[in-house]
Parts: sequence; structure tokens; C-alpha cells
Amino acid sequence: MAILSALARTVLRGVLPYPDLPRRIRVRRSAHSLAIGIPLPRDEEQVTGEHLARLALLRLLFLQRETRRAVRMRQREAAALLARTGIETCILGLWCLLIPGAAAKLRASEYKTGAAMLTFLSGTGLISQQLIRQSVSALGEPQKLPPVAAMAEQIDSEIDAKAIIYLYDVAYRPASQYFTHATNSALRRHVTADYGYKSRPANSWVRRAPVRLVDACVGVLAGAIANDLEAPADLFVQYAEDHAKRVLPPLLVTIGKGMGRQLRWGGIMAVLKEAAETRAYLTGAAASAAPEKREARLRSMYDSLIDRLDIGDVPPEAISPVLDHFVNKTLAEWDSERANELPPPPATETQERS
Repeated sequence: MAILSALARTVLRGVLPYPDLPRRIRVRRSAHSLAIGIPLPRDEEQVTGEHLARLALLRLLFLQRETRRAVRMRQREAAALLARTGIETCILGLWCLLIPGAAAKLRASEYKTGAAMLTFLSGTGLISQQLIRQSVSALGEPQKLPPVAAMAEQIDSEIDAKAIIYLYDVAYRPASQYFTHATNSALRRHVTADYGYKSRPANSWVRRAPVRLVDACVGVLAGAIANDLEAPADLFVQYAEDHAKRVLPPLLVTIGKGMGRQLRWGGIMAVLKEAAETRAYLTGAAASAAPEKREARLRSMYDSLIDRLDIGDVPPEAISPVLDHFVNKTLAEWDSERANELPPPPATETQERS
């Protein structure tokens, strides 16, 4: 079944080691040269989006090193938070590089937060909050930065930003949900499989995912800057693609661990055996069976898997559409394969004469 094969390849890519030290050294050296290639103007008004993108790349290279250090030391929470900061920095750098007026908006956003950051002075009684706001407003008209999602959409409207949109969806949103914000998902990480409590949260991401994410971000931003300068960018682009496809989403990891706990080794072997038998059926006897029987046999396999997972607290309305999708997709693939295997129709009398 092509669906299971594709899922297995995705998981293996995300879990297995990917030795890439020589290329990473070349990427880091080249990216660092890009980041410090031009001096930063002393006049703040002369700082352009390109300058800010270079600064973002310089920070990304630092975050890349810190994320690797956290992963080596098995500081999973720190690694996840650093990686999430990395993709946010990458998106901000791309936004500054590609969107007209972004540099001015980024500067003006500091005016908005400046008053709030100086609020502690009013608590001392030495200066009033009104005076703080008046002083900060003299620097310029404050502006609010667009959300990270809006930045990603604006970037995608300027260039074909499939890589950064993919990383945003597969990593930034889930990392925010599981690690950064105080959400239900983050709190549930402290609940055991038998509904007990644990001080150390469950690992909701594979160990190497944060490193792969930051590596990909370095390649994406460095490649964009190189393209903007009309410099060679192939090294960065390929580096970004190779590491981006090895970033597993946290939700997939969480579901996989839950399935592993429920199925255990014996259950996994039983599921694999039933899947092999279903595959053998589809490649053999299914050809002469009625379409309803093929669908029933396939649904039986998925129903068996659901029963073994013991997820009775999930309403059927949430499971049925997913099962219908996989059943229909598998049957469509089977029909397509059968159509390719059928011999061509015999030539008609008219075709033979011609």
C-alpha cells in the first residue's frame, strides 16, 4: 500500500541519523560571509530590509549552534524552544528582505513596546507612566508587527515560498502548541498513559527534529539572501530541502508513541500481519471479487487497528471521515494499478486496415 510506504519513509527519514558535517561546515561559513558582507549603517534610518535579513541570518547561525548543543546534552525542552525561535527568526528575516517597508515597520514596532518595557520605572514613583509614553511617542509613530502567519503569507505572495510555509505548518504551529504556550496540549504532557501525573513532561518531538528544523531555516534564509544578491544559492537551497523533509511534526510523534503504548510488540506484529494479508488479497483474489467485498476487506483491517488502539473516548464522527479517506484512496490506487496491468484492447478491423 503506497500510503503506508510513504508514511514509513517519512518516519524513517525523521528518526534515522543524517550525517552532514562537511556540508554543514561549508553552509555555515558561506552563510556567515553573507551575514557580515556589508557594514551596518550607524544611522538607524539607513538600515534596510537587507541589513535586517543579514542580522537575522547571523542570529540563526547562533541558534543553530545552540540548538545542536541542547540536543547533544539531551535538553529537549530547550532544543524545541530554540528551534521554534529559529523558524520565527527565519520568517522575520525573509519578511524584512522581501516586503517593501518592512524595515521601517520593524523599527516602529519597538516604539509600541518601548513604553511597556519601561513601565517598571513608574512603579518606583520617580516618573509617571504618562511621561514615559510621551517620551517614547516622540521617537516615532508606533506600529504593530503582523503575526508570524501573516508574514509567511506575505512572503509566499512575493516568492514561491513552499519550504517556509511547509516548515511553518509542520513545526512552528505544533512547537508553539506543545512547548511555547500554556495550552491544553502542553499541560497534558504531564499526564501518564494511565492518567497519573509526572513531573517531567512527555517527549512530544523526536530528538533530532529541532536540529533539522534550524538547519533548514539557515538554508532557506541564506538562499533567499544569495538570490537577492544574484549570488550562487544552490548549496543553501539543497541543504534546506534535504533537512526540511526530515522534520517530523510533533503531533505525528505523539500519535506514534500512543499507538506504540497501546499496541505493544505483539499488537504491532498482529497489525503488520493483517496488513500483509490484506495486501496479498488486493494483489490476488481481489481482482475477481465484487467492489463491495474489496472495500469490506479493507475496512476490516482498519477497524481491527482501531479496536486494538482502544480509543473508545474518540467519537465515531471524528474517526469515520479519516477511515473513509484512507479506504477510498487505497481503492483508487488499486484501481489505477489494475488499469496499468490490463493488456491493451484488441485492435478493431478499421485500425488493422490502417
